[in-house]
Amino acid sequence: MVKAIQAIIWDLDGVIIDSADEHRRAWQRLAREEGIVMTDADFWATFGKRNDDIFASLWGNLPPEQVKALSDRKEMYFRELIQDSAAPLPGAIELMRELHNAGFAQALASSTPVENIQLISDVLGLKRYLSILVSGETVARGKPAPDIFLKASQELHIDPTACLVIEDAVAGVEAAHAAGMRCIAVAGNRDLPGLHKADLLVKDLTEVNLERVQQLGKRFTHGFADSARLCFPFWPAKLCFP
Repeated sequence: MVKAIQAIIWDLDGVIIDSADEHRRAWQRLAREEGIVMTDADFWATFGKRNDDIFASLWGNLPPEQVKALSDRKEMYFRELIQDSAAPLPGAIELMRELHNAGFAQALASSTPVENIQLISDVLGLKRYLSILVSGETVARGKPAPDIFLKASQELHIDPTACLVIEDAVAGVEAAHAAGMRCIAVAGNRDLPGLHKADLLVKDLTEVNLERVQQLGKRFTHGFADSARLCFPFWPAKLCFP
């Protein structure tokens, strides 16, 4: 049975706001101070992942306390940059408002630390439309694992197969499908093969409206359409949805 979409789960960076350049500048400032080479290619290869995963990929194995201290510095640099430049991407707030007015539950689920989410939410007024804000810091595994999206659906009290994710990263598309959710990928000017696996690929959110979201609700979810009960045994506490 195909489940109609009842909830929208939004990523943040590259979907609601374009803060990639601020993140790149913050990461590269930290790298310079630490004597580490971090190229633009290194940044883009890890963008959208949690900080601890990025440090493991580019810095190597570091003690947890050092990872936290470095991460805190990077995010402080980021917040200094973003607080005066934050602006929504085309179509994001308009779609959020339209879906809110149509009665959809909405959440934000981002790898971004809690403090960054709160800052950007306050600047853009996101809490007018989003009832749940979930940071990747609060789940066991980052994307492409589905943990963050499953937590968002759990807090919304909505079956994962009735959720639609809006993402811009390949790891996010993979995480959405691993959770049994449908996904819209916002590609911008990029042509990444992994984004083509989304249920709908758009350049920006001016291409999406209520009608297109409702049409996606008529499609089968990835791998779970015939399942009467959906269980995720890898969740810290086994999570099941009838």
